[in-house]
Amino acid sequence: MAFGKNVARFRKEKGLTQEDLVKKSGVAISQIRRYEAGKSSPTLDVITKLAKALGVSIDELVFDKASGIAAGKLMDRELLEQFEMVSTLGEDDRLAVKKILEGIIVKHQVEKMMRPAVEKSWSQRFREITDRLAKGAKGHSQKELDKVIDEAVAAVRTKEHART
Repeated sequence: MAFGKNVARFRKEKGLTQEDLVKKSGVAISQIRRYEAGKSSPTLDVITKLAKALGVSIDELVFDKASGIAAGKLMDRELLEQFEMVSTLGEDDRLAVKKILEGIIVKHQVEKMMRPAVEKSWSQRFREITDRLAKGAKGHSQKELDKVIDEAVAAVRTKEHART
């Protein structure tokens, strides 16, 4: 039974003893022992109390790890709890929340598309230029190359492109 194993696993992950879980949940220790041993099935009320005490969703507590629907897709525990609360709202309020979320998502997508490409640093651009120069400089003397590079550096500095 996945439920009992999950109770024990989450309890241990939280560093709780069975007695600690009794205090946090209000569920009797004999019941917790039976659940963890797989000898008893809980009521929905008990599942809710244990999920809250362990800080996990009901689906995480009841189902196998692989079938925890919300937990598998949503890692932010606070956000998961907020979505669970939203599901209890009336139809109009749920629709308003959906529209707000949709607006935020669209805004994020537009901002992502509008972001300028990350500009390369001056030293990266300079290295690319000198590499291209070196490829095109075959057959020229080192003195000629040094002169061209010095002129390029001077031109960049006069245009205040260089960073100090």
